[in-house]
Amino acid sequence: MRRWLLAIAMIAIWCAPARADDVRPPDPAPPAKRTGVVTRPPRLLQAQAPDYPPAALEAGQQARVKVRIHIDATGVVTAVDVIEPAGDGFDEAAVAAAMQYVFEPAEIDGAPAAIAVETAINFTIERREEPEPPPPPPPAAHTGPPNHAGALTAPVSLQGAALERGTRRALAGIIVSIAELGLDAVTGDDGTFYFHGVPPGSYKLLAVDPRYDRLERPIALAKQEALEVRLWMRPRGGNPYETVVEGEREVLEVTRRTIQRQQMTSVPGTFGDPIRVVQTLPGIQRAPFGLGLLLVRGSNPDDTGIYVDGHEVPSLFHFLGGPSIFNAEMLDSLDLYPGGFPARFGRHHGGAVALELRPSQSDGIHGSAKIDFIDSGGYLRAPITRDLSIAVAGRRSYIDLFLGFVLPQPAKGGQRIVTPVYYDYSARVDYNLHDNGRLSVFTIGSSDTLHVLNKDPDAELSTDLNTAIKFLRVIGSYERVIAGDLKLTLSPAWGRDTVTFAGAQAEAAGPFSSISVINDSLSYRMRVHGKLADRLTIDSGLDLLSRVTRYQALLPVNDQLINPSGVDVPPTQLFRGAQLIGLGGYIDLGIDVTSRLKLVPSLRIDGYLLDGIGRNSVDPRLVARYQVSPTLTLKAYLGHFSQPPQPEGFDRRFGNPELGIEHAIHTGIGYEWKPDRLWSIDSELYYVSRYDVAVFTSAVAENPDGTFTNVNFLSEGKNHSTGVEILIKREISEHAYGWLSYTYSRAYQQTHPDSDVVPTAFDQPHVLNAVASYKPGGGWEIGGRFQLASGRPDTPVIGATYDSDAGRYVPIRGEARSIRTPLFVQLDARVEHDWLYERWSLGLYLDVINVTNRQNVEALQYDYRFRNSSPVTSFPILPTLGVKGTW
Repeated sequence: MRRWLLAIAMIAIWCAPARADDVRPPDPAPPAKRTGVVTRPPRLLQAQAPDYPPAALEAGQQARVKVRIHIDATGVVTAVDVIEPAGDGFDEAAVAAAMQYVFEPAEIDGAPAAIAVETAINFTIERREEPEPPPPPPPAAHTGPPNHAGALTAPVSLQGAALERGTRRALAGIIVSIAELGLDAVTGDDGTFYFHGVPPGSYKLLAVDPRYDRLERPIALAKQEALEVRLWMRPRGGNPYETVVEGEREVLEVTRRTIQRQQMTSVPGTFGDPIRVVQTLPGIQRAPFGLGLLLVRGSNPDDTGIYVDGHEVPSLFHFLGGPSIFNAEMLDSLDLYPGGFPARFGRHHGGAVALELRPSQSDGIHGSAKIDFIDSGGYLRAPITRDLSIAVAGRRSYIDLFLGFVLPQPAKGGQRIVTPVYYDYSARVDYNLHDNGRLSVFTIGSSDTLHVLNKDPDAELSTDLNTAIKFLRVIGSYERVIAGDLKLTLSPAWGRDTVTFAGAQAEAAGPFSSISVINDSLSYRMRVHGKLADRLTIDSGLDLLSRVTRYQALLPVNDQLINPSGVDVPPTQLFRGAQLIGLGGYIDLGIDVTSRLKLVPSLRIDGYLLDGIGRNSVDPRLVARYQVSPTLTLKAYLGHFSQPPQPEGFDRRFGNPELGIEHAIHTGIGYEWKPDRLWSIDSELYYVSRYDVAVFTSAVAENPDGTFTNVNFLSEGKNHSTGVEILIKREISEHAYGWLSYTYSRAYQQTHPDSDVVPTAFDQPHVLNAVASYKPGGGWEIGGRFQLASGRPDTPVIGATYDSDAGRYVPIRGEARSIRTPLFVQLDARVEHDWLYERWSLGLYLDVINVTNRQNVEALQYDYRFRNSSPVTSFPILPTLGVKGTW
């Protein structure tokens, strides 16, 4: 509160008409003529406040100065005498003020006369509080949309759009300001902004957002001119990252490890493959030879379900360690659930990998293309109408096209080269129904074949492998809001999977053996999820699957032989089939018991018809999460999981129709710590017990007629795995991201009740992955990945015997899986540079697998007598140079 000082001189002037001590009349008149009596005292007509001495005022001094004022017969002050001086400038100030007084003259004996009066002039300081200034008037309410600023009744004089440099993507939420006028607008969903009534002149236009570099652009606006501009925003770090900010997602699972799109495409050693990144997360064992197997916590690859928008697909990768079948631009996110996964993922007891697709958008024509030494691919999305949009993608390998030109022509009977040939394609159509929801159709397919280079037409040995793996899915989806936060999703899907293999034999003109497996599937999912109340969240639905499997085989089979070894059996044409119908219902119920404790009880019930034989499973589960602090959460889970046997397992001829459902119990406890926005630690201790697992058996059963039948499979296998996982992760920022994952685990199996307990084929006690990527600026990005993994279990060969009937040596093996392959160590690196232009970007990258060219042993190969062995190694150093463009 400001205070001001008011100096007040208080003048006390009084005249007593008959008091000689106050008034001294002039020299008395002759006694005969005048009496000298004051008949009227002087009256002050005009006073002058004295000037307060500045030094005294500053020091806070006060004073009282007594003066005598001489007044003539006309009332004018003629002189002032100081009777009691005060000093410090007060005397002078008092005299100067009194000399300016004006009086009505005094009268003596009834006539005006001169007179002298005495008075005191007081100098006092009063401290008064300055009144509060009135509050400023409230700003006029902004009644228009946020992307409009200025006087909305005036015409638009400046408008424009904020676009991402390199991709031309419209940017919402960018703050655009005219600094000189104090006007701010926030870009709308289409990136546009409008300023009304801007007067002519030169201004500085500012665009600010935490995700992008600050942009300043001078503009000049002439009289009666409307100006339109485009603001090209450069992403921080120089690369066009897409960042999607969502509201807090309800957590109904205990462990979910998510990879964002940017992390999908820039991890070293993956060649920009979006799916291979999941193999660097904890809980995943390393697959041999870089194959695309998902080995989750010691389980078999077919124990883990792969889901695309909720529908199961058979595989993620092309054949023989090829890339994934999904274009990164088609994916929004990838989630790994190594254990305790939600009930909506059914019919598997290992783990779950969920891929969420990215909707196409009506925001203009955008796309990307990539070319490297191995394959080429492209992506394009475009609007058809305001509410209808389409996206397409494709890829094709071409190593088979040019490898034949650089390899020498082999001699007759020499070694032939077999190369994989693959392609994939995908398309998506989205239709926005606005308040009535959203409709989409997604199609994806892939093909893998083996191509034999340098065929010899005169060879007696057939080299026609005729090997192919093909995959096709068509997924429809309709999603809308039911009420409040509740959403309904209806999704049908159809698919066909084909596996064909043909092998040759000496002296044969064509394939001697072949097998073809065709799976036709029809599935339907209905899902309702969202908040029922403030403390209650639901995720429930129905899950229907119908699958018909057909086998066409040309194999040397004779059911009358218990042991066909050494017997020359001609191939026979076989036609087999299997049918599976499954109907499941599930519910996950998230209950916020307190503000810290969340319980998620779940239940999934499945019914099956396996070739007409009924089966069922009931899987209760419970997840608990307790928030110790805003940065630390404890978690635990216990759940039952089930899956049906593979189709060949319950075939009536080659399988066992009496096979039951396989089961597993998952238990785990862990914590999540997120000390700040960028860093997080996720750790978990788990134990998984699987039982009633279908295992192969050589046992035979005697029929009532005395014949024997191969049992083939029994539901008596058991295995268990236990371990601890830790993930230290740094989220994507302006300059860096990365993570360190480590898994210590042991996995054992027992095929039959009387057999030994041995490690599983994929048991790896130690698996470590370190991924780091750094952007120093200028469009550069440098990254590395380090892998370390224990060797896989193997069974030693300790000798051999000669089988004269078969005409070959038969190995004598030692204790099952008692040795391991050597430790696997590999370092990968990636260097990338992006050039950002206004409407497109160009990137050049070098991705190198096994930078140190370490010879990692994957297996041992023996000579025909099993006396000598040589290592079979993984990839040598493999550099790949590629170029990509985005627009």
